[in-house]
Amino acid sequence: MGKFDEIIIEDGHTDVASALRKVKTSAEDLKDLYSKLKDMDAEDSLPSWWMDKITLSADYLNKSRDYLLNPTNSVNEDFDVVPAKFSNPEAKQHLDFDIKKMSLVLGKASQQVIKIMMDGVKSKKYDALDIIRGIETGEWNRTHEGERPFMKMLWRKVRKGFRRYMPNKKLRK
Repeated sequence: MGKFDEIIIEDGHTDVASALRKVKTSAEDLKDLYSKLKDMDAEDSLPSWWMDKITLSADYLNKSRDYLLNPTNSVNEDFDVVPAKFSNPEAKQHLDFDIKKMSLVLGKASQQVIKIMMDGVKSKKYDALDIIRGIETGEWNRTHEGERPFMKMLWRKVRKGFRRYMPNKKLRK
């Protein structure tokens, strides 16, 4: 066991050889992206979802590089970060209240999304598995970052309820 034992924690692969393969593949992808972008007109616009993914990827690569260059100064963002204090004593109270309001709005939105799904299946416009296929495929720029995972989570939450609308009460594959 060395200092690189926990570099990559994806699919159970934490060895340097796996990291090298992933970095090589990423470098090849980056070369292709760079070449394609270089050939595009500088005035062209790209979808915001795409720019979000590029920004996130750049941030992850930067943090991975920082860890390898100086592992003792790296911070595990998921567990070691201590949030800053609130700006003033009332801020926490106001935020607690607003988070409850936001939660209610999201709860209502969740119910509306589920209703749209159920109505589509009940009216036989599509079946339950068409919903997940539609969420996972299709034009990526039709939703904002975070909306697809949210819709997938809602579908998984209610998918068993769709069985009653399927022949033989089973979801097709």
